[in-house]
Amino acid sequence: MHDDARTQAQTKIHHLISVYNNAGDRGRIEEMVGVFAKGGVLEVDGISYTGMPAIRDFLGGVADGTAAVDLRGSRHHLTTSRIEFESENAALGWTYFLVMRGATIIQNGMYIDRFARQGGRWVLVHRRVKYERIA
Repeated sequence: MHDDARTQAQTKIHHLISVYNNAGDRGRIEEMVGVFAKGGVLEVDGISYTGMPAIRDFLGGVADGTAAVDLRGSRHHLTTSRIEFESENAALGWTYFLVMRGATIIQNGMYIDRFARQGGRWVLVHRRVKYERIA
């Protein structure tokens, strides 16, 4: 992949990562789901949600407080992010995150992602949320 194409792809992937978190913090589930491939997978605590309807149901439960994870009123902060390209249409990513409520960190961890270029845009094919446990 040419350097200019790589830089453009990295920029689009970083934007995709930020859309997921920004939309989630505002409760915009459709925007969050929209970053996934049609058959995408979201893996949280060892449970996989496959396909947009399953991802939507899980994230909707998080947003309204009915899921086991309660992130209402919190804000996600992304830190170090690394993207490695497997080809012009496939990439792997690792991004550290902090979740805060007020001035307190309530979660932290890493997104381990697989991206693909589909239909002219980058999408998440698989996201594994790996938590570091806070005592």
